Amino acid sequence: MIAKREIKCKLDEYNLGDQCCKKCERGFVKNITCPTNTNKHCVACENGKEYIDHVNDWNKCLRCHSCDSVFGLEVAKNCTPTRNTECTCAKNYFCNSSVPCSHCDPCTICESGVVEKQCTSTSDTVCGMKETGMTGQTIAVIVVLVVLLPLIAGAISCYKRKQRGLTSKENLGEVIPKTEVSYENVPLIYTDVDLSSHAAGIVEEMTLQEVKTFVRNHKIPEPVIDQTLRDYFSDTSEQKIKLFQVWYQRHGIKGAYGTLISSLREFKMCTAADKIEEKLKAAVTRCQDGGQSYNDDTEQSQTCTQEGGNSYNDSAELSKAYSGSLEET
Repeated sequence: MIAKREIKCKLDEYNLGDQCCKKCERGFVKNITCPTNTNKHCVACENGKEYIDHVNDWNKCLRCHSCDSVFGLEVAKNCTPTRNTECTCAKNYFCNSSVPCSHCDPCTICESGVVEKQCTSTSDTVCGMKETGMTGQTIAVIVVLVVLLPLIAGAISCYKRKQRGLTSKENLGEVIPKTEVSYENVPLIYTDVDLSSHAAGIVEEMTLQEVKTFVRNHKIPEPVIDQTLRDYFSDTSEQKIKLFQVWYQRHGIKGAYGTLISSLREFKMCTAADKIEEKLKAAVTRCQDGGQSYNDDTEQSQTCTQEGGNSYNDSAELSKAYSGSLEET
């Protein structure tokens, strides 16, 4: 039996069966199975639409990425046959995540009007406190308080003495009922939890119609909603995720969790609100690494009652994991 001799190809070649084929340079891909002449057998990617940034044996270029203005992005460097598009945050937006940034947040506007550090593409605005002198109105308030405080203290003292007198006359065997504490209005826990990594899990508990109702009630323009639905018309899960991300990007992380849960209950989407709250509670607990656990005595016990016999006929669809490959789908 005669052993087949192994063919060794050069660095700029690749082995295909029993022959060595030429690799194409950056910005080019092959137009035949085994190129032997790169000038004839390699074709350029379409400028502004396609690219490939390494020596290759591919027959198809990669699509250029786009910088979505909905997420506060704009083009920093245009796409070329040898380089993908580079995005950056638009004016009055910043990104505090790792590079490349997938979305930018609006810069904070200082209510006091005092800016210690301007917003940049990688950091938010740093606000300062407005220094104010003591006005005549402030002095008047202080004077009133100084006069009223002794009177208030005296009234409280008289009330306590009166209560002690009433207590001494009570039957010692009588049981005085205690007022139970209501947790209905206990504020939500972890109101500033970052929802960006939980978007898929959140919308999994909502139907597409519920997501559209939610974003419309939070003033997301109809053209933006319609464009998002058209961009992902064949994928309901992606439509829900993108609509939620549009709202979250406009709202920002501060108070977003509280807004989400309270709004869902206000819109009679109580089942979705309860499931999302349980899901996020579990996710935050897992990430605490030994931090404080949720205390049952301080959890919100608000019970939702659905009105109008609402039923959730649309089953929650599994959200797709984002691909980490270079080519966009």
